[in-house]
Amino acid sequence: MENELCKRIADGDEEAFASLFNRYYPLLRPFILKFTHSADKTEEMLQETFLRVWLNRDQLPEVENLQAWIFTIASRQCLHAIRTELNHRKKLAALQVRESDREASTPLDVTQLAEISRLVSQAVNNMPPQRQRIYRMSREEGLKPAAIAEALSLSVATVKNALVTALKDIRHHLGAAGHTISLVFILIMFF
Repeated sequence: MENELCKRIADGDEEAFASLFNRYYPLLRPFILKFTHSADKTEEMLQETFLRVWLNRDQLPEVENLQAWIFTIASRQCLHAIRTELNHRKKLAALQVRESDREASTPLDVTQLAEISRLVSQAVNNMPPQRQRIYRMSREEGLKPAAIAEALSLSVATVKNALVTALKDIRHHLGAAGHTISLVFILIMFF
């Protein structure tokens, strides 16, 4: 009987599809409700499940266990909805964190950070060309010392020494400008 029903649905018989819908709707509803915990979302998932069944009706004649096939579609729809909801919540949380960070920054904080960034740029521009290049490859391109060493045909130790010296140059330049900044702060902000 199910084989005949599946063949009719595959041929586009809407009455056969209505029969399938009426048979499986009451079975799927409690199953989906366990995932969604919401009557409205359950109805959405049911509609989406039966839409998928209709769109994939050409597969129905080959389906050996119709109930398992339909429940698999329903569970995939539920998992997709759960993933979508989790991603939405993560993005919303990240946005709220960013917004609270923005609110926590005072105009003085923003001005001081801009001044420090300007002074760091000055210090980098005053470095010898090779040290400047190593610093920029590390900071701006995000390369590790080994990658910089390979790109510039230098030893890893030479690159690390250049980065340490660059850090000292930056600290010295900031100190000369009246900013006493810890090494940890420089590492976090500029490396």
